[in-house]
Amino acid sequence: MPEIESKLSTELNLALNSSFEQRSKSLDLNVGYNAEDNSWELIIKYIGALEKLSEKYNFTYVELLEQFAIIVIRSENILEFINEPEIVFVDKPQKIFDQQFLLTGYNESCFNVGIEDKGNTLTGKGILVAVIDSGIDYRHEIFIKDGKTKIYEIWDQNIAGLPPDGYNIGTIYSADDINNAINSDEYNINSIDSSGHGTSVASIITQIAPDADLLIIKLANYLGENISQTSSLIMAIDYAVKTAIKLTVPLVINLSFGNNYGDHNSNSIIENYLDSISNITKLSIIVGSGNEGVSGKHSQLMLGNTSWLKSQFIVGEFNTSLNLQIWRNYIDIIDIILVTPDGTEVGPLNDYQNIMSFNIDDMTISAINGFPTPYNQNSETYISIISNETYIEAGTWEIRILPKRISSGRVDIWLPVESGTEAIARFLNPSEFTTLTIPSTAASVVSVGAYDSKLLSYASFSGRGYTVDSLIKPDLVAPGVDINVAIPGGGYNVKSGTSFATPFVSGAATLIMEYGIIQGNDPFLFGEKLKSYLIRGAKVLPGINRWPNELAGWGALCFEDSLP
Repeated sequence: MPEIESKLSTELNLALNSSFEQRSKSLDLNVGYNAEDNSWELIIKYIGALEKLSEKYNFTYVELLEQFAIIVIRSENILEFINEPEIVFVDKPQKIFDQQFLLTGYNESCFNVGIEDKGNTLTGKGILVAVIDSGIDYRHEIFIKDGKTKIYEIWDQNIAGLPPDGYNIGTIYSADDINNAINSDEYNINSIDSSGHGTSVASIITQIAPDADLLIIKLANYLGENISQTSSLIMAIDYAVKTAIKLTVPLVINLSFGNNYGDHNSNSIIENYLDSISNITKLSIIVGSGNEGVSGKHSQLMLGNTSWLKSQFIVGEFNTSLNLQIWRNYIDIIDIILVTPDGTEVGPLNDYQNIMSFNIDDMTISAINGFPTPYNQNSETYISIISNETYIEAGTWEIRILPKRISSGRVDIWLPVESGTEAIARFLNPSEFTTLTIPSTAASVVSVGAYDSKLLSYASFSGRGYTVDSLIKPDLVAPGVDINVAIPGGGYNVKSGTSFATPFVSGAATLIMEYGIIQGNDPFLFGEKLKSYLIRGAKVLPGINRWPNELAGWGALCFEDSLP
């Protein structure tokens, strides 16, 4: 029934109708599933209250802001649970991946001028900055001042013990706990940053805004990997906002994570959540645009009513699974045919909401077409390719799109992000535009790309806009090539990626909010207003003649010109 099934994300629908063995071989279908008790962690949007539903279906839940929630429910109860009128939409978690690829770029971002001219000393004092990432090396010298930590709190979602009130995972460490660990050999905190990503990101922010309070949230790892999922991310954002409300302080959230799951048009559940909470408090959300600019993971086709088009992608050897998403406006009626490297045609894949499954050459190919949802008028075809015994077929695959009735005509196809798949797969004729990762496509956030501040040139890896509906993204770019950052264990290193451009803008937002809100110059200098000041102050890069543009948005970060 479409009215019920449209509450269910396409990927979750396919996952619930696939065997555990099939899901285990997939890159994404098993994310959120716990085999020990046959349960799923799900992200839901609801109306009303959950207490009675929790008793009826025996699930645990964490209530989030704006009537979102994370629930853990047994598999056999999900479909009946979805039928309840209080439930608006249900999605499974997605993997998210970090965007990593004297502070380089500091002067180029105009942090060295402008403050004294206004008779102010801006250091970030009074602003809470949430760094939601891989954790932090709290002993690193850059996070200590006069023997005390700059960190307000660490929530390590991986360490069972003392979670924050209202949440069910992790352990909270206060500033007192951290100070005791810094100053005493007899006291220790078990939270570590094994990848170094969060330490590096936080180090950029604290160099720009040395007196800001850092709220460090280490995201829960997925199945022991150094990979997190969107349910953990949403809980982290929710906790950061509630903490800022409790402390009555302005908040900057830095997100240097992303994925490719969604229509890249502010319609996924994580984007919808960010847009919903963006005006709850004095908040600015800064998100990296990802490193997919030249990864070959996006293909765009424009259909007419008479001829069919194809998109080819190459798959390397020794890959056990792969998935892809095909998005278009629901008003367009098309047939989709998948062609394997040996010429076998699979399809047409035109049955809505029913899973189409094919066993071909030691592979199981499953596909499902989704209806529009309460938040998205677009339609997705999700295709999963899984090897039954060895590997999926290597070589050139082809997607044929046959128009039947076309009004819009745009079709977008995405493979998983470069760091999100072991499979060597890329389109032969990719589109380098609309390669932003999600959630940088959310309308309410400040989306940040990267440029080389030494050469004053755009960084080719940086995710490019616009969104599918031509929303201007990224909003601006910041230094993201060869950035000097702190690393765990002490010392510094050089890293590149939009992960390290994002905290430049988070640092600038921190200082601007201090100037406006803390120092009393403008109590409403946050959110969209702050974004407008950042855009107004952005400077053009040499060699680019059209502004805004899909590469760099409105220009490169310039803090001096962004101050009111």
